Formats: sequence, C-alpha cells, structure tokens
Amino acid sequence: MRVTVRRVVLVAVGIYCLLTFYTAYILLSSNWKGDVDKSSPRGKENLPNDDEIINRRSQQREGEDEWNPWGEEFEKNRVKTVAPKKKEVSWDWNKDLDFGKKFNKKKNSTSDEFEIEVWGKAAIGLYLWEFILGGTLEEKMGGIWTYGFKRIYKLKFKFRTGPGVIPSKAPHDTRNLILVLNGREQSKIEFATIWLDYLPSFPYLQNVAVFLLGNEQCDNDWIKPYLKRNGGMVDLLFVVYDSKWVDDDVVFQWPLGVATYRKFPKRDKDDFPVNSIRPYLCNFVGTVYPNSSRQALMDIMNKQDLQKECFIKAREEWSPDESPGTRQQYVKALLQSDLTLSPVGQNTECYRIYEACEYGSIPVIEDRMTPGTCGNNDKYNNAPLRLLKHHKPPFIFVKDWSELPTVLEEYRMLSPQDKVVRRRKVLEWCDKFKGKMKDRFLRIINQKFFPKKT
Repeated sequence: MRVTVRRVVLVAVGIYCLLTFYTAYILLSSNWKGDVDKSSPRGKENLPNDDEIINRRSQQREGEDEWNPWGEEFEKNRVKTVAPKKKEVSWDWNKDLDFGKKFNKKKNSTSDEFEIEVWGKAAIGLYLWEFILGGTLEEKMGGIWTYGFKRIYKLKFKFRTGPGVIPSKAPHDTRNLILVLNGREQSKIEFATIWLDYLPSFPYLQNVAVFLLGNEQCDNDWIKPYLKRNGGMVDLLFVVYDSKWVDDDVVFQWPLGVATYRKFPKRDKDDFPVNSIRPYLCNFVGTVYPNSSRQALMDIMNKQDLQKECFIKAREEWSPDESPGTRQQYVKALLQSDLTLSPVGQNTECYRIYEACEYGSIPVIEDRMTPGTCGNNDKYNNAPLRLLKHHKPPFIFVKDWSELPTVLEEYRMLSPQDKVVRRRKVLEWCDKFKGKMKDRFLRIINQKFFPKKT
C-alpha cells in the first residue's frame, strides 16, 4: 500500500514539473519572439526606406537602448493625415530618456506657457539653438537623433535634429513650429519642399516660422508660394543674406553665424586668453579662386612679403569637411592673430566673420556686393552685411585689398595694451550681438505667434 501511494505522489510531482517547464517555455519563447519583432526591421515587412535605415542604424551599437525621440506625444496621439500613410516603426521606450515627460513636468508650470517645436534640418539651426538661445543637446543612437529643451520666460522650446528627423516621425499634435531648412542649392531645395509640402498633414498646426539658409545670390523664389500671405502655411520667414524681401513684418534677416556643420567650437568665456600677446598680425585660411579678389589679396600679401607676419593657408578647391587636425589648426590661427582677413566668396557674408569675432580676431572685411539679387530695398540701404552694420560692429571694412598695407601698418603701431582693448571690444560686441538676436527672435515669436496672449 505504501509503495502504491509513493508511486502516485511521484507521478503527480512529475506531471506538475512537466506542466511548469512547458508553461515557462511558452512564456519565454513568446517574449523572445515579441522582442525580435519590435527591435529588428526583419520583424516588419515592406517598411519604407527611411524607417528601415533608422532601425538599422539604431542597432549598430551593442547594448544601446532604443529610444523614441519624438516623445510620448507621437505614440499616444496618432491622427489621420492627408499625407501618404506609412507603416509605423516600433521603438522600445527608455524611460530615463523620456524627453516628453521630462519637459512636460507640471512643477512650476503655468497655464499661459506656450510650447514651440524646433526641427533643425540645416546647420544654422544649431547656431540658433546653441549660440543664440544657449541651449544644450544630447545625442542618441550615434547621432541619429539629437534633442534638447529650454524654457525662456513663457516659451518652452523643444529642439530636435539629426538624420532621424523625418516628416513621418514628427509629433502630429504640434501647434507652434519653427522649421530650419537649407535652400542654398537645388538638391537642398528639393529636400526642403518635402517638409513644407508635409505641413498640411499636421491638423493642429497654428503657427509656422521658417529659418532659411538661403541662396547666396538671394534667389529664393521657390519658397514664396509657402508663405501664408501667398496661400501657404508659413507665417514668418527668417532668411540669411541681404534679401530684398526683408520687411521686418513677415520676412526678417538672420545672421549666418559660425559653421556648426564643421563643428566649430564654442568659446569658453571663463578660460579665454584675452590678454595674451598674439604672434601673428593677421591670418587668412580659405579657398583661393582664380581671377577673384581672393587671388588679388594673395598677390598683395606675396608682394608685401606678409607671410612672415601673417598665418596664411590657402587651397585651390573648397571642401566642406574638417578633420580634427584642420579644425584645430584653423581655431589656433584665429586665437593667435590680431586680424582675420575676409575676402568675398559667393557672398560677402561668410562664416569666417562670425568665427573670427568669437575668438577676438578683428575681421577685415571686403565691403563689396557680389553678383545676384541681394541688395538694398526701400527700407534698407547699407548692403552688404546690413544686419551687422546696423549693430555697428568694431570691424575693419575695405573696398579694395590695395588698402590692406595701410591697415596693417596702422595696426603694427598699436601697443600690446591697445590691441587687447580692441580685442575686448570685439568679444563684447560679439556677445551683445547674439544677445540682441535672441531678444529680437523672442520678441517676434511672442508678437506674431501669441499676439493676444502675451
């Protein structure tokens, strides 16, 4: 009898263990399959190319969590749009990087605050965010997404940039938008119009401002139909270069700024050698085009034998890329030169002016209009560089490079103390100029986006 009971107990225990192991196997295999479907592009069929690329790039780093960079609003507030329907891509949510939740905390918030999305699809967006607004950025997935947020008075800005910023991933409940686009050449214009054509897909969109890196000849007619006064959705246009459209009502001029696309470094205000003696009288680092004023500049420098006093590095072909070595060499040239020579290129306004200003090297600018449709209008008559001239910069302007020997001779006569004084003036002006651009930008957004609420 005891043997029979023992056998029954053993059989019961065995069956229980088998059922337990089988249940565990089912649960584990189901979860594993679900994870594969979520994280791998192979778990979805016929995904659009842009989504497939984002998924593939997001998994290149082992152990890196996936993140939905558009914030939880995109996950929870999907709406029907007039744009072609695209299959959604699943993203595993990382709560520690929940940009939406961190930004939307209710502590100390008031009902009269306004959220503004800033989507950067041109490098001037980084100049706006980091150099003008003083925002910070955090990268995810190796730079596929870069984001930041900043509250300024009653305005709450969300900044998003990177190759992963595509129209189909934008939060469709956006009400106030600043879109940064590149319209410098035809291929960039074609990409920019994709974004502008997609705007009607956002059903709650109320206000739109575009920051445009315009054509260097100010040929920007392609964007006219998108302005609200012409039947489009763009309320405000901030455009780089001396466009004749600028009226300070709908179209505003915006500074080119530094070359953020080449990762030009910000100046450390707390650890900057303001009072140091700089070994070079001047510098010129740039491309020299045949039969240009740059060639005339080089001829004068060679004739005056200025290579001994000035840091000169010229090249025959322009390149958009910078290695850490060439970037460091350029920054060193600015830091070690009293003056930075700035001949015209495709346009009088160039990155070099702002970069020299950032490092206290006084720009010597060739004050000459370049071919194209840029210039004066009924309201402004001091082109080129009318935005800079309006703020009275402590720069040196020359009409012709034949004036350079006189400029350099006058600067040689200055004492080291006088040079430091002029350097400080340039640095102070640079900081004040960015402060004025920030105040002007915020004032325009407040007045145009929220006229009855501020």
